[in-house]
Amino acid sequence: MPGGVYGLDFGAVLMLAEAMGALNPVLVDALTELEPLIVRAYKRETES
Repeated sequence: MPGGVYGLDFGAVLMLAEAMGALNPVLVDALTELEPLIVRAYKRETES
């Protein structure tokens, strides 16, 4: 699928979390592990 999601913009995710008051070390540590799960879920959603 041209133009599909292939990764997250970590800077944007961290800035959004900070703006929401949700930025914490757990998020920072887990983000690289969560990225592939989020990308796969988004691809499944857009393909259906």
